[in-house]
Amino acid sequence: SSGINAEYGEWADRLLCIGVCWVILSLITVYPNLTLKVIDAVTFFKMASLVLIIILGFVHLAQGHTDNIKVGFEGTSWKPQEWGEAWNSVLWAYNGWISLSVMLGEVKDTRMLPRIVAISMTIVTILYVLAVTSYHIILDMDTMKSGSALASKLAGIKIGQAGEVFYAIAVAVSTLGNAMCASLAASRFLQAGGRSGILPGCFGLVNTKFKTPVFSLLFVMVASTVFISFGNVFKLINTASFTSFAFTTLCAVGLLVMRRTLPDIPRPVKVSLFFPVSTAVMGLYLFVIPWITNWSMCLLWTGLTLAGVPVYFVCVRGVYRPSSFIKLSDSWTNFMGKLLNSE
Repeated sequence: SSGINAEYGEWADRLLCIGVCWVILSLITVYPNLTLKVIDAVTFFKMASLVLIIILGFVHLAQGHTDNIKVGFEGTSWKPQEWGEAWNSVLWAYNGWISLSVMLGEVKDTRMLPRIVAISMTIVTILYVLAVTSYHIILDMDTMKSGSALASKLAGIKIGQAGEVFYAIAVAVSTLGNAMCASLAASRFLQAGGRSGILPGCFGLVNTKFKTPVFSLLFVMVASTVFISFGNVFKLINTASFTSFAFTTLCAVGLLVMRRTLPDIPRPVKVSLFFPVSTAVMGLYLFVIPWITNWSMCLLWTGLTLAGVPVYFVCVRGVYRPSSFIKLSDSWTNFMGKLLNSE
């Protein structure tokens, strides 16, 4: 009976997540400007919540409570594969900067991008490190290892039940903002691919009224629904990290190659070679390590990724594409354009 109840509870959580995803789709599609304002508001709310956690932690330390931090780094593993898994999880928390680079086409002054990334990443890193330090100051190691609702537990100890409820809501709001930002960015990936010819033309369709890539957003939400229905959140994070860091590494290597082969092309955004070199080295490490710890997952997703190569050459580049397929693809794009009022 308990097992059945747990299964029903898990599916209830998944259905709630799926419902929230489709609400986000509606909001992004119909009210894109409002979506950006909501993301901004959630960001400031999240930063204020982190500042409060930091204050609570260091006040606790100033009161002489040092038992939890005396353990230091006891029990730390030095196995390279475990460090790789840890880095995957840690870097996932800092992955928001990618959303900005994806939205570069909508930034008025692209020359500001390096400064924006540098300032925002510095602020986020300081807040995250100090917040984690506060967790270690107030919570014991067993609680930290549980990894469940740490902010609520910390607030419950220092503020009481009201603080516990507040931070449960704060984490939910933060997650909602992150989902909105990720959905917005992912759809722009697909839209850019459709517009440039890398993906089928239907992905580049933009709604004439709302000026949003409706088909790409629908694709993102359908894929999200499938992953939520059948995936474990931690496995999804590891999978996403594995594939994204692989392509991040290729982008960094590609930048280095272009610096060598095309030194005179216009570069509206210029960065030091330190960044692509360090990104390539770290990305290669994070790509290789999972093959040691979970080679079956790596093999599966590498195979799925490589399966897209022949599809690209047949369906997009048209190397072996018959005229009937071209007509079918164009008809599908035209049909979806009329259905979604897009062009």
